[in-house]
Amino acid sequence: MIANFFMPTRLVHGPGALSRIGELARGLGMARPLVVSDPAIAATAFYRDALATLRAAGLDVATFEGCGIDARLAHVDGEAARVRSEGRDGVIAIGGGSVICTAKGIAIVAPNGTTFADMTGVANFRNKALPMIMAPTTAGSGSEVSQFTLVKDEASHRKLVGGGPLSFPDVAILDPVTLATLPPRAAAGSAVDALTHAVEALFSFLATPLTDALALESVRLQAGSMRRSILSDDERARADNLLASSMANMACGNARLGLAHTLSLPLEAILDLPHTIGVGVLIPRVVAFNAPVAPEKARALALALGAAPADDLRGTVAAIRDAFFRLFEDVGTPTAFTQEQLPQARIAEMAAAAIPGLYGGAMPEGEVRDGHVVHQPGVRRATVAEARALYAQCYA
Repeated sequence: MIANFFMPTRLVHGPGALSRIGELARGLGMARPLVVSDPAIAATAFYRDALATLRAAGLDVATFEGCGIDARLAHVDGEAARVRSEGRDGVIAIGGGSVICTAKGIAIVAPNGTTFADMTGVANFRNKALPMIMAPTTAGSGSEVSQFTLVKDEASHRKLVGGGPLSFPDVAILDPVTLATLPPRAAAGSAVDALTHAVEALFSFLATPLTDALALESVRLQAGSMRRSILSDDERARADNLLASSMANMACGNARLGLAHTLSLPLEAILDLPHTIGVGVLIPRVVAFNAPVAPEKARALALALGAAPADDLRGTVAAIRDAFFRLFEDVGTPTAFTQEQLPQARIAEMAAAAIPGLYGGAMPEGEVRDGHVVHQPGVRRATVAEARALYAQCYA
């Protein structure tokens, strides 16, 4: 199999990295950028300092500070139209995953059309995205190094995925100062998201030695620093978590995301379940599902998590599950769904809705059957019946 590995994004990381945002924007040829953020980040000192630095570098800065929990199609399309009408020449994101996805969507749509809905799938647009700088304020999505973006269409209750080699961010700024004001619950959810990215990349049939190395080192860094990053004022741990988040997305951006994210998608789009809860609850069960066809990867994952692999696969899977549960419980994130989050009566509906997957697979014609395959790049094929069984395992 011929494999490709894309990683054109420049990483500038470490304490004080955000102070270089002006020179970095200038270096990309930006003169009139749009800065994208959300109301909470817009109120922070580091955000105000970043705007001041950009303006001191002579840039004519406009802002959009209205992002919410998800990147929304109306925001992406509306701000892309504004970018075109005002002649903006770059997009800068200072915020979490939804802010970065919004900014990336704007950068894709502005030179390519009028709506992100026409650009979903892989490389479904012709012109290179506008220059982008991403400064994440959560150590979670890793979207700052990803070619893909995820946008919610509220009208259809769908999450739209799009991107390609022409939409990699140009620069990612990883400064631990941006995590200092993040509430522990939000920090925990973001960290769990990053961890699932690394694990999904590891258990992908598109994985390579390059993506495996990134994924496993990302897991090792996160397992060693997540508690201190979230529960204390440890700048080094925060820096490690930021870097691990980017590494995880370098891995999954090339190896793709698997069954945990695929099964979480309809829960998010239809039931409004937060993404970090969906993937966090699913990932231990999905690892157990995948382990029989990738036992050596299960053993490597156990070691990266700091768990002792057992002599047999069943014991190794149990050690992985226990390591996940201890970590999630320590940082305060759920390890199971409630009936309110995923009503048991809707499991069959969710399993059917998961069939197209994240990357534009087709729904079968006619009635959905147990043997229909859920489109996802995991090492083990999953049917609709198996998807139902995995959902059913996710209760306490």
